Amino acid sequence: MKQMKEIMDKNKKTIEAYDKNPQFYAERFDGHGVSTVDIDRAIKLNESGSDKVLELGCGSGRDAEYIVSRLGKDNYIGLDASAGLLKEAKARNPGVDFRLVDVRQMEVTLGVGGQVHETFGIIFAFSFFVHMNMAETASIIDKCHKMLKPGGVLCIFSSKYGDYQEKLTTNLGDEKYYYFYKPEDIEKLCPYRFFVVYKDIQDIKSQPKFEMILRKI
Repeated sequence: MKQMKEIMDKNKKTIEAYDKNPQFYAERFDGHGVSTVDIDRAIKLNESGSDKVLELGCGSGRDAEYIVSRLGKDNYIGLDASAGLLKEAKARNPGVDFRLVDVRQMEVTLGVGGQVHETFGIIFAFSFFVHMNMAETASIIDKCHKMLKPGGVLCIFSSKYGDYQEKLTTNLGDEKYYYFYKPEDIEKLCPYRFFVVYKDIQDIKSQPKFEMILRKI
């Protein structure tokens, strides 16, 4: 129980940090640029026959704008646990379906009164798992598998590459918790459910990052 409370407190602090200064983080996200190449790659590798997209941790809506331009507003749902960042996302993308959801606590219904098993063709997780510990990541990957159609893809991009560890950072006086992963850590969490169709490690501004795309079996 104590360990669970500590985890919940850390998650709460991270969300509160984004809520207190959403414009600061929105500008920071914009500085990294839209992941157009990664989005196009995932669209190409999706073999599910569905253009439905779910974005986990959609933040300020930076990538949503391009996703919607490619696949249409009706095919997109963006989830984030920060009300502050979602306000930025909605202002930036009027009429787009953004929802205040902590995916860690989400049942596979998205709160719309019906099951969404095998609904989506693509699930994007841009710098989403950087705030999830290993147990949370395993649980969410399982949810993603249930929500994807066969042949659909889970696209993971992480700005925290390295041996698995937790790291506390402080911005504007607020604490946020990050978790470092390597692609092989993710692969170990999803045997017999996904296979890797793309994997790349690169240095961006002298910081190693990785991308991987997993296709549902």
